[in-house]
Amino acid sequence: MYIGPHLGQFVSSCGEVKDEFALKELLAEITPSLGFDQFALVSHVDLMKAKREAMVITSYHEGWIERSLLGNYYVDDPVHAASMRTVTAFLWSFIPTMIRLTRRQRQILEEAKPYGLAEGLTIPVQAPGEYRGSCSFGGSKAVELTVDLLGAAQLIGMFAFEAARRLQRARWLPGVEQPEVPALSQRELDCIDLVACGKTDPEIGVILGISRYTVRQYVDEAMRKYDVYKRTELVVRALFDGQICYRMLNGK
Repeated sequence: MYIGPHLGQFVSSCGEVKDEFALKELLAEITPSLGFDQFALVSHVDLMKAKREAMVITSYHEGWIERSLLGNYYVDDPVHAASMRTVTAFLWSFIPTMIRLTRRQRQILEEAKPYGLAEGLTIPVQAPGEYRGSCSFGGSKAVELTVDLLGAAQLIGMFAFEAARRLQRARWLPGVEQPEVPALSQRELDCIDLVACGKTDPEIGVILGISRYTVRQYVDEAMRKYDVYKRTELVVRALFDGQICYRMLNGK
């Protein structure tokens, strides 16, 4: 299973990648550590007609890519459909409990198996005002969704998608200034740093000597400044912008 120091290195490297090839290499290196051997980071759009800002970085079998594109599988993709029902990582074997599968969706899942995609793990991602997307890892063997795997995959998927978004912005919108880094107070930074380390509001309150309600106010205000709706996304954005240092990932 993927452990702290290596996960920290992946996070750090995502912030330094200069092109899609480097990001693809990072994903290729980390995928086996999650128990899979293929990956796909994609925007949930028709990739045959999508705008140039749409993203796709994948190591899926070429035969499966061609089959899914030519068959317009994106319309009924069960993985994409299931990702609309949750904000956390999920195994593909859980999909029948998440959505009511149509005959075509069951067929898609079955047709993927010969291409080494019998089981998978998908992390849904959405940035305000942009396409929904996901980062998926697939393989031919069953995988147990442990707490460690869930946490590692969630971080990997979100950081990889954020890196891809920034690469796309730089490529297709070179004349557009990047959004300014939100100005956070020291207390907001302290709270985010501890959220990143897995602390709860009551625990953070004890550490900082404030009430849990005040902790929540600081975190909510930081999310408002970043225009995000999930704490995990707040942590990702703050880490990418260099506002905090994830001590847990760095093994400190």
